[in-house]
Amino acid sequence: MRREIARALKDAAKGTYIVDQESVTADEKETDIRLRSTSSDEIGTIELKLGDGRPGNDLFSTLKDQLLLKYMAPLKSRAGCLLVTIAREREWESPKTGKPIGFDELIAVLNEEAGRLSHELGGEVKIMAKGLNLVPRLKTEKEVRAKKGG
Repeated sequence: MRREIARALKDAAKGTYIVDQESVTADEKETDIRLRSTSSDEIGTIELKLGDGRPGNDLFSTLKDQLLLKYMAPLKSRAGCLLVTIAREREWESPKTGKPIGFDELIAVLNEEAGRLSHELGGEVKIMAKGLNLVPRLKTEKEVRAKKGG
């Protein structure tokens, strides 16, 4: 997943940034993808998480504990994104309410927390969460035939 996303980002860069995969930060922490500006010293960090087997609370804490405090610790690192991917339908326990939520709701809750963290730091950093839903939209021909009985 990391290589494909990095490749797509490189293709879209048009010389405005350089894409690093698995870069090591000053305190020896490895980020998934870092985007380094070609016109300034600014760095953006993307942390990838597979959401299929991961609890919502884990993703919620990743925003602060991993993305912000570890990967965005350097002064030049002012933008971060938690990118969560799923390949199957499922629900999560909401980190805020404890009630079951779907993928879109999970991303919304993560973005609320990201906005709160950004605001808490006086807007000096921008943090966001994005979701990549890789669940097949349509059934395969084999699945359709099996459902019809042959």
